[in-house]
Amino acid sequence: MNADLILASGSIRTLGRSGLQAFSHLAIASGQVAAVGGPEVMRLKGPTTRVIDMHGGAVLPGFNDAHAHVVYYGLTRFGADLGGTRSVDEIVKRLREHGRSLKKGEWQLGLGYRVDELAELRPPHRTELDQATRERPCYIDERGGHARVANTASLEAAGLMGPGQDPPGGRIGRDRNGLPNGLLLEAAMRLVSDVQPPPPIERRQEGILLAQRLLLSRGVTSVGAAVNRGFADDLRAYQRLADGAQLKIRINEFLSWELLEATSSLGVLKGFGGPMLRAGPIKVFVDGGAERVAMRSGGGVWRTTPDELRSLVERASRAGLQVAAHAIGDGAIEAMCDAVEAAGATGLRHRVEHCTICPADLQARLAKLRMVAVMQPTAARFGRVASALFFPARDRKDLAAHGPLMKAGVPVAFSSDLPVSSDPNPWPGVRAAVEDQVNGIGMLAALRAYTVGGAFASFEEDHKGTLDPGMVADLQIYDRDPLNEPTASWDQLRPRAVLVGGVRVFGRL
Repeated sequence: MNADLILASGSIRTLGRSGLQAFSHLAIASGQVAAVGGPEVMRLKGPTTRVIDMHGGAVLPGFNDAHAHVVYYGLTRFGADLGGTRSVDEIVKRLREHGRSLKKGEWQLGLGYRVDELAELRPPHRTELDQATRERPCYIDERGGHARVANTASLEAAGLMGPGQDPPGGRIGRDRNGLPNGLLLEAAMRLVSDVQPPPPIERRQEGILLAQRLLLSRGVTSVGAAVNRGFADDLRAYQRLADGAQLKIRINEFLSWELLEATSSLGVLKGFGGPMLRAGPIKVFVDGGAERVAMRSGGGVWRTTPDELRSLVERASRAGLQVAAHAIGDGAIEAMCDAVEAAGATGLRHRVEHCTICPADLQARLAKLRMVAVMQPTAARFGRVASALFFPARDRKDLAAHGPLMKAGVPVAFSSDLPVSSDPNPWPGVRAAVEDQVNGIGMLAALRAYTVGGAFASFEEDHKGTLDPGMVADLQIYDRDPLNEPTASWDQLRPRAVLVGGVRVFGRL
């Protein structure tokens, strides 16, 4: 067998059986790794083999971002960018400027502000959004994705401009006169987006391509495409791109809990799909974000109650479907463990997305129930400061428990949660996990959590995630070896080239 491509004279780390050991040569044939080793790999050179001298450059497996909101991120690129705004007036100004580009009747969206970065230290009021948007329906999302402010027109479209009750798992902010002030928390966010005309599938395809370009530029070759809403057409948007040879990144598409019955009735099982596009887990929100997480000590928001969660996990498990549960607080994680245990479903690798506050007893239960923790390692950096605001001191040692979870035998997969993290570059997360003084892990463990960890979470570890022979040739190339560079420089690391199935999809060889 002759190779199609040989990368020579480099520093190649498979992250598989050989761990961090560096090899000089890697051969690719028919989209798979054919051989890894020293100069003897050149024996696979044939008359049509392309050989690239790496001049000491580095090769690593492509990153697998196990939880990123691909469609949502893509759609926000057509909205107003509110990232970095420092006042309500600045939000209004950006909305006014952005609105000039919209068609008549088109809803206006915005994303990226943070209340703690605004001079007023509060979200805008609906009447302040009205100054920019007038009769055009509009809503803006805080960067964390758990709070939204709607203007008067969108509230009217949803029939909310009057007295009413909060929806289960959410809250509608109100003025002293009882009228909505525009703030919608957690499940209440859906009240306006559910009456918004669904974005055309062509717009979703454009958004996916924008997200794909960003992810590939950061060395990400596979992504767990998490969902915020139950758009059934998201899967079709990916399929249309795949049919047109435009899908260059491997997609494990989450399905919102609203689609559980339809999915199970069609006989879709875990891992359904092909090498580029798979139907992934059923996604459900258990608790809220930030100060609204469900803790065993009390408080928080239950977007899905423990009883509802138990029923959902039982129905999904009976249908052979994996569940990915947004669970940040230990109360929410415990509820997910209870649900999986009640269903007797230890073979489906049910997932806890975020798994932020996870004490030792829950670490042991996750391991026993053969569940997967899908985490955002930058929480280890941000969370040590933010936890002082949201969590009692006794819980902070259990924040971002990467090391303890792995020692307990829990598979851990890393992710960005794009666009909560505006840049999906995995290297800052790898750095945060390695440098964490409380629950830190080693270099190999951190890199594997961002590669084969994601593959394991989607039942694909037998053919991707490492560069061992026989695995798909999804890889990234750097001019210099990142592992020989100071960790302080990792935040700016960018691959020179990215290959998926041995084919260049980004950069230059």
